[in-house]
Amino acid sequence: MTAAAERLGITHGAVSRRILSLEQWLGTPVFERLGRGVRPTPQGTIFLRRAERSLNAIEALRSELGSRRDPGAIRISALPSMVRLWLMPRLRRLEAIAPGRTIEIIPEHRMAQVQNRDMDIAVRYGTGSWPGVDTHLLFPDIAIPAATPELAARLAGISARDLMKETLLIDGDSSDWQEWGRRAGIQRTLLGSKRQFLDHDVAIEASRQGLGVILLRAPMAASALYDKSLQALPFPAILSMRAHYIAVRAGERRPDVLALIDELRSIGAEATAHFNGAFPEIAAQAFDAQGN
Repeated sequence: MTAAAERLGITHGAVSRRILSLEQWLGTPVFERLGRGVRPTPQGTIFLRRAERSLNAIEALRSELGSRRDPGAIRISALPSMVRLWLMPRLRRLEAIAPGRTIEIIPEHRMAQVQNRDMDIAVRYGTGSWPGVDTHLLFPDIAIPAATPELAARLAGISARDLMKETLLIDGDSSDWQEWGRRAGIQRTLLGSKRQFLDHDVAIEASRQGLGVILLRAPMAASALYDKSLQALPFPAILSMRAHYIAVRAGERRPDVLALIDELRSIGAEATAHFNGAFPEIAAQAFDAQGN
């Protein structure tokens, strides 16, 4: 599961969630759980073989159709939540770096293949180590318990352990909240009720509706704190072991692509500095905890 998450550039929880959805759709398990690992069931092996044939046919068609796309376009792939929360508000600034070129923002959950120029640039979430690509840090990932001001007022004075018994909003599965509980000093984390969503921006909207407590990811989703629709709760913020990276084909030399990479890095650094300046205590707490 961890290797799959790294390969796809998504969280471990998102992988688990997708497998569960696949099994529910098929009506049969595709993996057998063995302690901390898994192995494919006979049905899973059959599904894999047939799915591979179908996917290869789809890829061949995609390549054929893709050859007809605008040759002057620069394509940037990112998770849908990253696109909606962070990239789209900055599109005009990116377009100014490449005048006369079309910039296509492609929201997708799959891992874009920049090695074969399926995409020109990919924004990925992970450790920053992927074969065949060069990576540049966009910004870190700080997880902050947050809620509406009304819900925050109701939760005033409760412990971290009691917070875990509240309705938690989850994108992927509960592994992020489990990790937060562990690093907050809770030896055995027992979650209360939860509401699950596939994408972080959807979970944020649910939190804005007062449907529960979210682990808000900053700087990516810090706008929800800036506009005060959500507020950070007085609990530890943690710096994730993973971060958001810009990935391009190894040895990329196209001037327009390199210029966009430089601009993305500048915007990412500005976003990090803005967040650290707006919430210095949260930033210091997260980075100090990681250092310890």
